[in-house]
Amino acid sequence: MSKGTSSSVSRRFGGRHAVVIGGSMAGMAASRALASHFERVTLIERDRLPEKPELRKGLPQEQQAHGILAKAVEILEGYFPGLWQQMVTAGSNVLDMSDVALYRGGVWQARATPGLTLYIQTRTLLDSVIRSRVRELPNLQILDECEVVKPVVTSNRVAVWGVEVRRRKQEATEILEADLVVDASGRGSRMPRWLEELGLPRVEETHVRIDVGYASRKVRKLPGVTTNWKTLSIFPTAPHETRLGALAPVEGDAWLVTLAGALGDHAPGDEADFLEFARRLPQPHVYEMLRRCEPVSPVAAHKFPSNMRRHYERMTGIPEGLVVLGDAVCSLNPIYGQGMTLSVLAASLLDECLSEQPSRAMVGLGRRFQAKLSSMHDMSWTMGAGSDLVYPSVEGPRPLWWKAMQGASGHLQSLAAYDPIVTTAFAKVMHMTGSPLVLAHPSMLLRMVRGPQGQGPGAAPVMEFPETSASNAVASVG
Repeated sequence: MSKGTSSSVSRRFGGRHAVVIGGSMAGMAASRALASHFERVTLIERDRLPEKPELRKGLPQEQQAHGILAKAVEILEGYFPGLWQQMVTAGSNVLDMSDVALYRGGVWQARATPGLTLYIQTRTLLDSVIRSRVRELPNLQILDECEVVKPVVTSNRVAVWGVEVRRRKQEATEILEADLVVDASGRGSRMPRWLEELGLPRVEETHVRIDVGYASRKVRKLPGVTTNWKTLSIFPTAPHETRLGALAPVEGDAWLVTLAGALGDHAPGDEADFLEFARRLPQPHVYEMLRRCEPVSPVAAHKFPSNMRRHYERMTGIPEGLVVLGDAVCSLNPIYGQGMTLSVLAASLLDECLSEQPSRAMVGLGRRFQAKLSSMHDMSWTMGAGSDLVYPSVEGPRPLWWKAMQGASGHLQSLAAYDPIVTTAFAKVMHMTGSPLVLAHPSMLLRMVRGPQGQGPGAAPVMEFPETSASNAVASVG
């Protein structure tokens, strides 16, 4: 292994060669996990992977806001010691959850108590720094500008033994032999079609259609602005509101401003309409900042049709030596910020499964991994896609337990406006450093019975501009 890296498991699987399809967060994290278990790992990506932070064609949502939650921060630091100090040196912003101003449920939430560290930066910087660490792995090769044509299977179709690839500007294909093939190619994965071509049924999919359109742009920070927060998010109150707005500090002394709207109420890519969309948010902070700051990037828009799960765990007959993870399996509404974290957790789970597998034995690995991965996704799906079902027009099952869960969650969110202990508990669950069961702890149930404590909901966040008098400072009703 490269200097400064160490395996998170106690036993190597001892494989010869693993191939990873896709060079985004899921692929990079999986490659690092596999590097502890295989003599060689090859990461294949259709795009050219830049050495420095640059946008790339295959990741159009790269210009949007991305959250990486505390649990993934912890795992990545274990895989790449010193990563987050390296991120800070490169321009990442460090803050605490108590620095977050959050408008949710129609009120400003009480601030979380300190203790949960966040790192905020653009997706291009995050990918670039992690990619630089991945490139350092001595047993890993990156093949960029290279397309996987299909997996290659044995004559009886019971096992994968490699992939057929085509390099850019070449018509001929070649075969890369591999013990394990990992599909981390994202929501647009061609694995369902490839498996059909092998005679298997189409993998079952579940969709909760939310039709989100979101847009982001960077603006230069305005000198002299006074705030009592470092990042701010305004969430809609479902089901009568659909718009979200957020301000996040990124490298280059800039804000990344993100607007989003559900159910076809899309944030626009047009500059004038972008500002008007912000003006109609439930609170004025994002609009007031946006209209005063100098833009340093165009508006970049992206659409997200539905929460989606592919149920590989329900399929039989999938060839041995093949696993699928990341957005290729579970793709959630981006406003909840879980995607990259779930990808990192999936890589860690694969690491764990390989450490438990008999050395160099592929039999049963894929089935066991996909079953565990599905169980891992259940809670995030329930909390994310389940929250979108609050909108009556969103199609999906609403069993009695869902109604009870939404009622309890709504009540706790109302309490979080008054109670920093409840806010902190929510934050730990959201960042996957605390079990959701903590929200059902007797102490939480007692707080629900007692109702809101204190003088009122969280205070509206302060935002005063250099030219303002007290009458021009942004004020909000809580």
